Amino acid sequence: MKTKIISLLMATSLVACSSTTPDSAQEQVSVQEQVRDNAASSTIESTLQLESIEIAPPASQLPAQWWEQAVFYEVFVRAYSDSSGDGHGDLQGLIAKLDYLEELGVTGLWLMPVTESEFNANGYDVKDLRQIEQDYGSLEDFQQLIDEAHQRGMGVIIDWVVNHTSNANPIFQDALRNRDSQYRDWFIWSDRDLGWGRPWDPAAKVWHRTHGGYYYGLFFDFLPDWNYRNPEVIAYMKDSAKYWLNMGVDGFRVDAASHLIENGDGAQENQPENHAVYQEFRELIDHYPNAFIVAEAPFSDDDYLGDGSDEFHSVFCFKCSQMLMSGVKNGSKRGVHGFLKRADSAVAGANYATLLSNHDPFAGERAVTAMRGNHEKAKLAASLMLTGPGIPFVYYGEEIGMTAIDRSLVPWEDAVSRIPMHWDDSDNAGFTTAKPWRNINPDYPQVNVAQQVDDPQSMLSHYRQMIALRNQHPALATGEFELLKTSGEHKAKTVAFVRHNAEQRLLVVANLDEQPQEVQLSLAGSAIASSQPEFARDLLTGERLGIDAAELQLSAALPAFGLKVYSLE
Repeated sequence: MKTKIISLLMATSLVACSSTTPDSAQEQVSVQEQVRDNAASSTIESTLQLESIEIAPPASQLPAQWWEQAVFYEVFVRAYSDSSGDGHGDLQGLIAKLDYLEELGVTGLWLMPVTESEFNANGYDVKDLRQIEQDYGSLEDFQQLIDEAHQRGMGVIIDWVVNHTSNANPIFQDALRNRDSQYRDWFIWSDRDLGWGRPWDPAAKVWHRTHGGYYYGLFFDFLPDWNYRNPEVIAYMKDSAKYWLNMGVDGFRVDAASHLIENGDGAQENQPENHAVYQEFRELIDHYPNAFIVAEAPFSDDDYLGDGSDEFHSVFCFKCSQMLMSGVKNGSKRGVHGFLKRADSAVAGANYATLLSNHDPFAGERAVTAMRGNHEKAKLAASLMLTGPGIPFVYYGEEIGMTAIDRSLVPWEDAVSRIPMHWDDSDNAGFTTAKPWRNINPDYPQVNVAQQVDDPQSMLSHYRQMIALRNQHPALATGEFELLKTSGEHKAKTVAFVRHNAEQRLLVVANLDEQPQEVQLSLAGSAIASSQPEFARDLLTGERLGIDAAELQLSAALPAFGLKVYSLE
């Protein structure tokens, strides 16, 4: 496979990608000076002897294919908990909160970038792929986090920023200073601005001028793209992946997965060559039996599942999120049905990753913000995600109903949902004893963990209950899915579906209306009809409903925006 990928990439002509010329000479100078200054104080991160790291999978404490039944929790370490009193969240702060996460029921952690960065892009401007961000702690701290998470049955995946790096990366600095650098071809260069834009913003500048030519950086001038037509770059990325996998990391969330290869202006995402790279990467991953990889590919999610075994195990289904949130917000049965069908449509052997929101604006607003403050709608959206098909990902703070901060209080648009976690109503929300690195939402005295932990009606209690239900009933995670028709006067506002495996037959019913509704449905003709269930028992309250033996019909009363899960017995 290695020969195959190298031949494919080398056979395709080298394409130069760049960002447009900076708007002024002053901007040109500032970019060059920043890079030169960084270069003066940095060295190449290692000898970079390619293919020098052995494949050495550590013994895994997690169940086989653990991710299929996992509930993931996305953590922005800098925003989560500060243990050192410097105003920045860190690894020891996260370690101190693992008991909280265990009680919440999460069995997978996704850490936004923890590798060393310049932090001009919330860690996505990686400076060294093989070092921990110094504000977060040390490699020893990271190893402790992995070990303690594993002891609690949690897998740990980290953000893997493969498309680009920071212009402060010593590898790029060396390539910039010297046209004859051995790393020059690790990046994409042109002697002129080729005038390309971004696929989603044709007017943007992607060729960036320096004293040594123009380099391509799709997202920003401080994020030069790697050149994946160079086999050495692929070898370096694979070695770096082995470095973390050998340490015990359980996989990666691959950032900007669709942008690896460029074939010209407007042909800068989802190019055929991308799949060859990821197929080779999957071959490596498969040497680590319990490693999981999930892709961020917003506009082509299913393309990166391959045949179910040769690319990613999962991709984020942003279309699912949009349909679910819109469906619940607007009381649209069609929208919720669309979510459920789409989430269940992944190719055999793979899964969609579902979510309500995450750190990126295009993924949607935080749930309570999106529902315009309606907590019951936000709870219903969470319940449908946690009982429906797919692998659910919960964004930190979502479980307590954190909202987006006012735009005027943060430096840029995508920061409105990347703010410190609310732990209690003390100064700085219990996040830090120092001045926090970013403003905390002023609503924290009313929205925090301490306020909700003992309230059975709180958002936190709801998440705990629904996650526990999923963890205790494997049919909700990996069982077969079947959508049912509802009937009666209020059928347009009610949803029903079945999750079942060899041991469990579960019926989920939901009310999308602000008024209590009666859900009426028949199990006749469904995949579980042959089991002839006699009654349905609500797993949340213990309520029992009789099922008509002849017609296999039943009806259930649901509160406004309510959801119930019945065991058919």
